[in-house]
Amino acid sequence: MALVSIIIPAHNAEEYLKGAIHSLLRQTYPWVEIIIVDDGSTDGTAAVVRGFGNQVRSLYQVNAGPSAARNAGLARARGKYVAFLDADDQFHPERIEILVRALEAASPNATFAVSDAWLWDGTRCLRRYNVSEGPAGERGLTRFLDDNRPYIGILARREALVGVGGFRQDLWLNEDLHLWLRLLADGNTYVHVPEPLYLYRVRHHSLSRKWQHQLEGACQLYLEALGRSSLSSGQRRRLAYLLWRDRARLHAAEAHRARAEGQPMRRIAFLGRYLGAQSVRMLLRPHFTARRLWSKRNGEPCVLEEIPGPRDKHLLTR
Repeated sequence: MALVSIIIPAHNAEEYLKGAIHSLLRQTYPWVEIIIVDDGSTDGTAAVVRGFGNQVRSLYQVNAGPSAARNAGLARARGKYVAFLDADDQFHPERIEILVRALEAASPNATFAVSDAWLWDGTRCLRRYNVSEGPAGERGLTRFLDDNRPYIGILARREALVGVGGFRQDLWLNEDLHLWLRLLADGNTYVHVPEPLYLYRVRHHSLSRKWQHQLEGACQLYLEALGRSSLSSGQRRRLAYLLWRDRARLHAAEAHRARAEGQPMRRIAFLGRYLGAQSVRMLLRPHFTARRLWSKRNGEPCVLEEIPGPRDKHLLTR
């Protein structure tokens, strides 16, 4: 059976890290190595790691962020597959077994597998987070852009991760989005397992609470992805749609802030930008066509299948 390296970046994670490690030691798939990368912690994180003895491998680095920590773990990983877990999250006991089986049954183009997740407060599950809709199976870049729901909890082929250079180390937000976009380039796919096998902790002080910075970063990544020559016209349209959708959200947030601060002219300016971005977004909507609009205006039945619009992770609180 293939070895799976599970990498946990940990920065001042004393409160939660023990639970994360225990969830890995309970895995029904026994061929795993657990790599903890202490990202410059100043609390008792190192003591928690030492308490597990030789059940885990530990690395230390000066605080450089989660992407750099994951890359440090990837450089030391020995497994055929690599999985990622945040220090405040946990795995379902069967997660690794199910994802390995799914990836090994997939086509050679599949670079990683991922399950749905539970948004979780440490005690109870709050809401299900669906990466994609429909039955289990492989999805490509086009489908991912329609769904637009990445998160860090993938199980990937190590050679694929190394081939794209791992994580971009200057990204402290949206590193999952950036990785998915690169792994799914050139016709590669991922395997979706529609079972919530990842417990994704919702915390007030977590990085993903900074949703406005996350949206700004996502817009920059969409612009960079649009510069690739290998994209199809449909994929470019989807990326442009996501770009203008998130720009509209940013303008709406600025308009709301201007109103709260008693700046009516600034609010009007951002409302105008919001309406402009919304107009562009609607025209770029992946399944929008003039024929469909004409059919709706005239009450004629539309033969094109209605596909749900994207729902993304960027506005989730964490």
